[in-house]
Amino acid sequence: MSELGNASLIFSLLVSVFTLAANAAGIWKKDWRLVEVGFRGVYVNLLFMSIAVGLLLNAFLTDDFSIQYVVSYSEKSLPVFYKITGLWAGQEGSLLFWGWLVVLYTAIIVARDGKRPGATYMPYVLLFLNGTIVFFLILLNFVTMPFELIARVPVDGNGLNPLLQNPGMVFHPPTLYLGYVGFTIPFSFAMAALMMGEEGDWWIKKTRAWTLFSWMFLTLGIVFGGWWAYRELGWGGVWGWDPVENSSIMPWFTATAFLHSVMIQERRGMLKIWNLTLIILTFSLSIFGTFITRSGIIASVHSFGQSSVGFVFLGFLAVILAVSFYLVATRYNMLREHNPRVDSLISKESSFLYNNIILMGLCFATFWGTVFPLVSEAVKGVKISVGPPFFNTVNPPLFLLLIALMALCPLLGWRSTSIRSVMRNLVLPLSAMALSVPVLLFLGVTRFMPMFFYAFSLFVVISVGRELYQGARVSVKNAESGLLRALARHAVKNGRRYGGFLVHVGMIMLVVGLAGYGYHQFKEDFNLRPGETVKVGKYSLVYKGLHGDKEKTYDSVEAVVEVYDASGFVGVLKPSKRFYTKKATKAEPSTEVAILQRLKEDVYLILAGWEQDESASITVIVNPLLMWVWIGTGVIVLGILWCVLPRRRRDTELDTLTLDLLNLAREKQ
Repeated sequence: MSELGNASLIFSLLVSVFTLAANAAGIWKKDWRLVEVGFRGVYVNLLFMSIAVGLLLNAFLTDDFSIQYVVSYSEKSLPVFYKITGLWAGQEGSLLFWGWLVVLYTAIIVARDGKRPGATYMPYVLLFLNGTIVFFLILLNFVTMPFELIARVPVDGNGLNPLLQNPGMVFHPPTLYLGYVGFTIPFSFAMAALMMGEEGDWWIKKTRAWTLFSWMFLTLGIVFGGWWAYRELGWGGVWGWDPVENSSIMPWFTATAFLHSVMIQERRGMLKIWNLTLIILTFSLSIFGTFITRSGIIASVHSFGQSSVGFVFLGFLAVILAVSFYLVATRYNMLREHNPRVDSLISKESSFLYNNIILMGLCFATFWGTVFPLVSEAVKGVKISVGPPFFNTVNPPLFLLLIALMALCPLLGWRSTSIRSVMRNLVLPLSAMALSVPVLLFLGVTRFMPMFFYAFSLFVVISVGRELYQGARVSVKNAESGLLRALARHAVKNGRRYGGFLVHVGMIMLVVGLAGYGYHQFKEDFNLRPGETVKVGKYSLVYKGLHGDKEKTYDSVEAVVEVYDASGFVGVLKPSKRFYTKKATKAEPSTEVAILQRLKEDVYLILAGWEQDESASITVIVNPLLMWVWIGTGVIVLGILWCVLPRRRRDTELDTLTLDLLNLAREKQ
């Protein structure tokens, strides 16, 4: 199996190089037949890469311990569910999976656009996509070899790291990779436009769905990572500003900025250079994050450890930046022509620009805090780490400004909006914000930052509701139908616009959840004897004693705790410690938390230790509103799907007409 896997990767590399050469020759000689040879090469490459992925997956499922990678991340008694996840559990397998995704995405692009009349951009797009594929296949064949044989075949494998034996790790890496890889597509189209000397927004329209899906999967990957950390690391939080966590959110910031700024280019023909810069940065930061994760140069609980692979990615990043900005520089004068200026500081265009400035500020602050240990070591010879206090001081005010803009933007029109119109539109949301302050004080919210977060979140919801109502009124006048029917029809036919509103509502839910957890978390340690009761907020916790259990791969000790509130019995929580039997995984026990999840708050228990008399040390954490992080993420996904639903051309024209009518109404106010 190892020989066949290695052969598949070698053939895949040869085909990729041949395909890259065919693309380059087709461009050079202007010969479409050579380009079509490249198209077929992509399909052949997908076949070989799929064989390689299938063989490695089969090696896990059949316990083929002749392969070093399988030995390192599996064992006979490991559930099939986690054997499948072994494919991306380590460095070699995850890079194989990443490379396969790039080839798969490339094949989809070829299938979609390869035969389309006038697709003269395809050889240029494939030049960058195939270049990326060649890079990954060089890695897989010569640096991180997933089918490397072990000298002495063991009877059983070492087993999967206990921290990875969690459903969160089944979904976190794949969704993150789907996001990272997805941004290769708009990046390649943007570079193709530069090579062809075309300044239009066609590449944005061609990749809109790719960009939205990539952003959605990157968001899901980040949230799944937080869900995994919350349940598996045993510290009661979802985000710790760890370097590897930061490496995933930095491209999220730039991608979010890109999603907003391209609307200005599509609508007004502005920000061409800036949008190219944003997509270059998004793709580059995805590669930079891989460097952080795989080099081990900055300490992180999430990294793969010290490895030279990260520095290979750093070299690849240098090539990407050099080629990309060289192309931007050569087309700079062309891109500057016919580039309208912002007409007013109070307009939708301006609000998007402010949005971009804040998002780039968040990205820079996160980047600086992440790389500061490297900078301090280079300057002073001492590696000084920057922890959560820095990020929690700098970033929340910027997030608050972002939410305020999210609330104001729907109230503004294109080109310009009169101050009188803005003030009139602000009466309702500002009144609601003012009324929310005494309510929040009554509920015990006394700190300024969470109060501002909640108040501005209410502002966003009211702005979105007002926009829905205004749009429905326009539809009522045009179609002469009832308000509710018009609202439903309007939301369905204007999917891109109202899908975006739904994404904003989901984001507000997520922000409220993070604010509740971040600013109102309660934590206390207890030493309890069997039968003892403690009071935590509105809950009574009754410790019943310890219970031992034995599974195939581990032994466990769990504390049994009954939870009651004013209404009576709520449930039983069983935080535990697991002692894995494999040598590679039994260095220290694994902490398994127990969580009671409710819309208002989570009750989170950690078993810290115990004595022979069954007395136990238990940490109790109450995380208010955290459930809304997961609910908000689901709403975001629904919003993205709503945005990309296929629509008729007539519906798209209706969307634009509605925007124009709403803008005209604002200008008259």
